[in-house]
Amino acid sequence: MEKQKTKTNDFFKKIFSPIKHIFDRKNEPLLHTIEWIFILIAFFGIGFSMIYYQKTIKLYEKLSDKYLGSKDAIIQTAEEEKLFTGETIAEPIDTTDWDTYRNQWYGFEVHHPDTWKNNTQYKTATEKSARYETIYKFRKDDDEEENPFSGYDVVVYSAQKVPNIENTNEIRKKDDISEGTDACSFSEEVNLGEENNQYQKVSIKDDNLCYEPIYFYNISKGNYVYNIIPAAKEDTEQFSNPEEKANKDFPEFKEAVSSFKFIPIVRPQVKAKPKITARKPVSAKVVNGKLVCAKKNDKPGKSKNGNKKGHLDLECCLDPDETPNPWCTY
Repeated sequence: MEKQKTKTNDFFKKIFSPIKHIFDRKNEPLLHTIEWIFILIAFFGIGFSMIYYQKTIKLYEKLSDKYLGSKDAIIQTAEEEKLFTGETIAEPIDTTDWDTYRNQWYGFEVHHPDTWKNNTQYKTATEKSARYETIYKFRKDDDEEENPFSGYDVVVYSAQKVPNIENTNEIRKKDDISEGTDACSFSEEVNLGEENNQYQKVSIKDDNLCYEPIYFYNISKGNYVYNIIPAAKEDTEQFSNPEEKANKDFPEFKEAVSSFKFIPIVRPQVKAKPKITARKPVSAKVVNGKLVCAKKNDKPGKSKNGNKKGHLDLECCLDPDETPNPWCTY
């Protein structure tokens, strides 16, 4: 057994003797040479690895641009998509200082820029063709020559008289409309504003076969229908695409529509005049719609209101022994 161990030890000594010889102090120059060789191998190994990594990344980016598009093109915001398609992006509008118009008669409120001072008007229907009840007009103060819009209108209709949006004055059929056409649709449902109101957005272009171009928002509640419409200046030519024109030149309109809210309808109660049960005068004259004394020299105003226990004055000429007649003016 001991002989076998001796043989094994001799075998390993023969194997490791060259290595042991290399690390002998007498061979320091050889050790330094080996150290430098390892350093150079490590340096070139790391360098070639970095070069290979960079080339691989560049190759991947080229392949991505060619077959998938650039990373920026893949990850786009909504604004970048609009810029890519050429659509105009309106700058955000600050509405925090806008004024609020409240109409308790028809139960709505709407905002407008605070610079539109004292420019709220209204118009009641007078012409025979008018189906609306009242138009409330909100107008700008300054006259922007390059801007074709002067403000917006809120047109109020009775729901009994105008059951459908097609019956409002804003929808106008073309003269050469062809019967039975399937291309006459003009509205879509949209939700706008903090109240999340549901509107019918009407956007008709000039290529519509049935109706004249128009753009507005329609909403109804209870007994009334409301159309909110951008108002073009007088003598302005008809727009081929009114919605696109309003979005470009009049972005305040969309903000105004979004601010529209319903409020409770409050109307002053008219006090009924008390019913007169007294007998009408048998003789008197009418002056400015009032019954007065017909006698020239009589001064009923000096009668100290007459005698409340006396007989009823029937001539509007009150005497001291008569009771004032409620039909008369003294």
